[in-house]
Amino acid sequence: MRFPPPIRITAPLLALVFGLGATWLDYRLNLESDLARPLRVMRTRADLNGRHLARLSEELLATSQRDALEEDLKTRVDSSQLKIAGVVDQSGRIVADSTGKLRGQPVASTPLAAAAALINQTGQAVVSHDVGMGAVISAHPFRIGERDKGWVLLEFDITEVIAAARADARVQLGWMASAMSLLSLTLWAVLHFGFAARLGRLADSVQAFGEGRMDAASLPAGSDEVGELACAFSTMAAKLHEREIEQFRLEHEVLEISESERRRIGHDLHDGLGQRLTAASMGLNALVAALKAEDAPALAERGEDIGRQIREAIAETRSLSHGLAPVALVDDGLMSALVSLAESTSRGGTVRCVFECAEPIHVAEAEVADHLYRIAQEAVNNALKHAAPSEIRIGLERQNGALVLEVDDDGEGLNESAPLATGIGLRVMRYRARLIGGDLEIGSPPAGGTRVCCRVKLDT
Repeated sequence: MRFPPPIRITAPLLALVFGLGATWLDYRLNLESDLARPLRVMRTRADLNGRHLARLSEELLATSQRDALEEDLKTRVDSSQLKIAGVVDQSGRIVADSTGKLRGQPVASTPLAAAAALINQTGQAVVSHDVGMGAVISAHPFRIGERDKGWVLLEFDITEVIAAARADARVQLGWMASAMSLLSLTLWAVLHFGFAARLGRLADSVQAFGEGRMDAASLPAGSDEVGELACAFSTMAAKLHEREIEQFRLEHEVLEISESERRRIGHDLHDGLGQRLTAASMGLNALVAALKAEDAPALAERGEDIGRQIREAIAETRSLSHGLAPVALVDDGLMSALVSLAESTSRGGTVRCVFECAEPIHVAEAEVADHLYRIAQEAVNNALKHAAPSEIRIGLERQNGALVLEVDDDGEGLNESAPLATGIGLRVMRYRARLIGGDLEIGSPPAGGTRVCCRVKLDT
């Protein structure tokens, strides 16, 4: 996953985080709300019981009925949520309690110490609660005699109330957390499958179109913005494809016209000017022979010199005509032309050029043969100009139903900054390969140097 994460992940995660945060806050609020109601009830009960016991304690202690007071306290503990109750005199000692075991003890050392902490000098009744301790405690004053004051201390157990409130709040928390998780998952699914995945398919289609392999079936469908964008791209791609086909057709026609004109000029040079020069050479040879018979050596020598110049012109004319129309319209014309290319390259003396063909290969289509020869010619010229090789190999063979032309050299190898890699020669070679339905690859053979390979599928 990239950073920052894509929106289809970020948005659901943010929704989940904020949702769970809100759910936890709602849990705390619900817990407080659920606890507030029973606490109010318990505080009210503590106050009512405390007031009643304060009046009862004042009456019973005035008549020294401590046992009756203790029995009443025991009865109240057995019949309610009252955990422990006690009556304290003015000295802070327990007079009576609901356990029957604390009489006479200092209240500070008994379980009623928390409630005793509520005793104040003002003589006001106090009711308090401690959720952590799970208790509601209260202290209610009453009169002992004319001047002294005692206290009724109560402690109510609210652990079950707290547990019930927390259980209810946890149930609500679970439902809310599940709902937020489901909502986040649904949001992710909508963003992923509804938008991100379809946008990804559209991006793949755009990339495929840029690489020249368009597949309209892979475009996402739909009536939303993504579908409209895919439809617009499909329309644009179709128009560009039509323009590309038309441009390709026009370029093919232009190149074909150029090649036809080159072949015509080559044939005219060979059949017209070449024949005339040959006839002139033959006539000059007869004239030189006649001059020698008439004993005119100076004129005969001059005639021989002119004959040499005419023969050189004939050779140059043949070379030009062969360069303009190298592949004859016969089945073995490509092989013959490549042999001539290798021989003419080797005649320079600095580079050895060989042609290898394990078995005779006949190419019936003149256009295919002509373009393959031009590719080989351009590859050889590029090697001579930029690679400084000592040997060039031109290979022609059949492989798996395809015709393969290879031009290898042992030069400096392919440099991406060299003209071979970026110049017009490479683009022309690729274009020629495309015209005949072939693939052109340029790389380095295992032994080093540069290899130009053109593979053309043959019709079976």
